[in-house]
Amino acid sequence: MFDNTPLELEEIIDQCRALAYAAVNTDEPQAREILLFVLQERIDHLYRTSQAEPAQAEVSHVA
Repeated sequence: MFDNTPLELEEIIDQCRALAYAAVNTDEPQAREILLFVLQERIDHLYRTSQAEPAQAEVSHVA
């Protein structure tokens, strides 16, 4: 089942940790490359989400 609910920062951080752990502990080069690619995307998503949350907090604080 697919859940379209946006992830919270803690959930994205958990995903990054799991991907990093899997990439470090795998002996398969192709699997490591794929895991690191997905990790890079998750880190980018984490950065964008962390930048958007303070802006949302400022908007709701002003209202």
